[in-house]
Amino acid sequence: MVIGCGAPPLGKGQDKPLEEDEQRLWSTVAEEEKRLDQSGLLYGDQAVTGYLNEIMRRISPPETTSGLFAVEVLVLKNPLLNAFAYPNGKIYVHTGMLARIENEAQLATLLGHELTHATHRHAIQELRGARRSGVALGVLRMIAIPFGLFGLAATSLGTIGYMGAVTGYSRAKEAEADQEGFVLMVKAGYSPQEAPKLFEHLKVELAFRKVDEPFFFGSHPHVQERIESYRSLLESQYAGQGGDIGTERYDAAMMPLIIDNAETDIAIGRLSLAERDLQRVLQKNDDNARAHFLLGEFRNRKEPGDAERRDEHYRQAIDRNPRMPDPHRALGYSLLKQGDRYGGQAELQKYLELAPRAPDRAYVEQALKESR
Repeated sequence: MVIGCGAPPLGKGQDKPLEEDEQRLWSTVAEEEKRLDQSGLLYGDQAVTGYLNEIMRRISPPETTSGLFAVEVLVLKNPLLNAFAYPNGKIYVHTGMLARIENEAQLATLLGHELTHATHRHAIQELRGARRSGVALGVLRMIAIPFGLFGLAATSLGTIGYMGAVTGYSRAKEAEADQEGFVLMVKAGYSPQEAPKLFEHLKVELAFRKVDEPFFFGSHPHVQERIESYRSLLESQYAGQGGDIGTERYDAAMMPLIIDNAETDIAIGRLSLAERDLQRVLQKNDDNARAHFLLGEFRNRKEPGDAERRDEHYRQAIDRNPRMPDPHRALGYSLLKQGDRYGGQAELQKYLELAPRAPDRAYVEQALKESR
């Protein structure tokens, strides 16, 4: 018997082993996941991943703990907008997506959507219906080029990851993921009013970035469809209903990730995105030394007034955390360039004191020697 579109979700009356083609699919998924796990792209902050999985447990129905399923949320170090699910319950979310989400209710909306793709077996249904062609992968390689390593990372996902991460599923399956995921987040006590806000926010984000990204949630048409879908659900079933939002909890858990993602954006030259996110962090917590330091790094553009603002951010970072080495080094080099020999030497000496095994120690010692 071939399982069709009316097959029960995993864990609901599905006690029999998977059909042969679905077993092959799961074997393929295991290989794709292994490549991802070995890629060096997994975000390793256990506090962040622990928090995400806590929210996933809150919204997951009891049947998703069945033997077939191993629901888990993992994070990929990628500043582009995306999230996708594998059929076995593994859900991957980009740091760029998490940096854009504003609260726990919006996170629950996204996770519920992706979880439904897995529980409702959308991947095998899609592959049985109309398989993706090799031409699509060629198109992906072309559109990913402007995003360098992070865009081309999509081409290493494999067939199943590509379907979930880049093309998405049919409109009917995406609508089902919206509806069923929406039910999950509302049952968990979250405010349904936040569901469309997530995608409205992403729509604004895409306009700010001025280009569609090579992933499902980085494409304006897909985001617009999600907005319309959630608005329809909200108006028909949950008008006026409130619930938990969880902004403070989300901020507290995600600030380290937002800073890490901003640092990546600085490294690849997306400075306006990085500056906005770092300012967001400081609006919540002005004592964050690393955010001040990175704003100083952002000011290394040689534009009018940058030098003064850069050094002020370095000093702010030192004031917030005098034991943090990097601001001392950065300020030291800046002062030497401005002709402040003694001030620069003092900061570089402090850097070496705080980081005695620094990998650039020889370069710093040479700078000190030359300054004398």
